[in-house]
This record gives sequence, C-alpha cells and structure tokens, in this order.
Amino acid sequence: MSKPIRLYLLDIDPATERHLLSLAQRHLKLVLESGHRRTSSKRRAEIGQEIEAIRAERDSIIARLRKEAEMRVAP
Repeated sequence: MSKPIRLYLLDIDPATERHLLSLAQRHLKLVLESGHRRTSSKRRAEIGQEIEAIRAERDSIIARLRKEAEMRVAP
C-alpha cells in the first residue's frame, strides 16, 4: 500500500487535474474488470501491469507537482 498523497497541498492546473482524474477512473475500471469472475488469469496479469503503469505515471506527475511547489517556496 502506498502512503497517502496530500494533493490539496499542491497547486494543480486544470489539465493536470483532469489527467489525474482520468488515471484514477482507468485504474478503477481495471480493478472492476480484474475482480470479475470471467476475467482470465492472463488478463488479470495484464491488468496488474496496466495498473502499475498508471501508478508510475501518477507518481511521476505528483513528484513534478511537489518539485514545482518546493521551487515556489524556496528563496
């Protein structure tokens, strides 16, 4: 389990906010598909890889936002 991410502390532009939301929506759809009893084990493995890619992209975006926030605060 990853640690909580406090996005409310970050200044997020509308385009990035929409992108993060779309990543979350895709993640949820994949979780639902994975939990379906008719989903094959091969597809479940693919879903796991897709979810990991989504998490990596999300983490990259958040790291960029945090870095931008730190640069605004630094003298």
